[in-house]
Amino acid sequence: MELKIDELILQVLSRESKRSTVHALYDAIRVILSPDDNRVVASQVYKYARTFAKLGIARALTKALQAGIGSDSLVSAWIALKSISVNDEICRSIAESGGIDTLLLRCIDDNGEQRNRTAAKTCCSLLSKLAGSDSNKSTIVEKQGLDKLIKLAQRFSDDPLVIQEVMSIISIISLRSPDHAACAIEAGAGDLAVQAMKRFPAAAQMQRNASNMIRNIALFCWARYRTILLAIGIEKLIRTAKANNEICRAYATDALRDLGLDNYNS
Repeated sequence: MELKIDELILQVLSRESKRSTVHALYDAIRVILSPDDNRVVASQVYKYARTFAKLGIARALTKALQAGIGSDSLVSAWIALKSISVNDEICRSIAESGGIDTLLLRCIDDNGEQRNRTAAKTCCSLLSKLAGSDSNKSTIVEKQGLDKLIKLAQRFSDDPLVIQEVMSIISIISLRSPDHAACAIEAGAGDLAVQAMKRFPAAAQMQRNASNMIRNIALFCWARYRTILLAIGIEKLIRTAKANNEICRAYATDALRDLGLDNYNS
């Protein structure tokens, strides 16, 4: 960074069209921004990411995605953009540059149709990061993002790794928003949880994400939606996840409590 590699990256990113060079550039961003210390205060990576964003590298990456980079470089580009998305301001700036439109319209739809599992997971992971900004949550909902995410999960109904990424986004979007939680139910989040939890009882991380998604929806939605969740059998599935998967227990307990059940600890 002292050699101003960030400025060189921006220059090359702005003018280079050769796929091999661009792919290597995305990988370079990812490596530079890979944390060597998970404590934000102690790590230089957070500072580097903010420097990259301030210089315009996040916007340049977003424009590259909008322009339609090669499919072999998509995953690297998304990982690079996620590495830069370290705070609310940067996440909002990416959305303002059209990043959410691109992820939803091109990446989510296209990867669902092409059944590219790796790309779908990586794209969802980036969208989860961007959804951490409250304004971005609203943008995703307004762009019919919840419907698109449910359709993506349905296309990858045999892959718990993709499904758990979708559930993670829905959990974040539903947090602190009754309207968003209601939209999630109406889009089919409850049915998604029931189907996936039945199909993959041993997929512990997915079971945990499902429990957390239901918890966030139940906590912030109106009572009639909690009734809908209970009517489709979610209680039994969450109790099973709690009993069979240790990493689910706290999330499942919270979900049962916020569904309004008195015996949530049993």
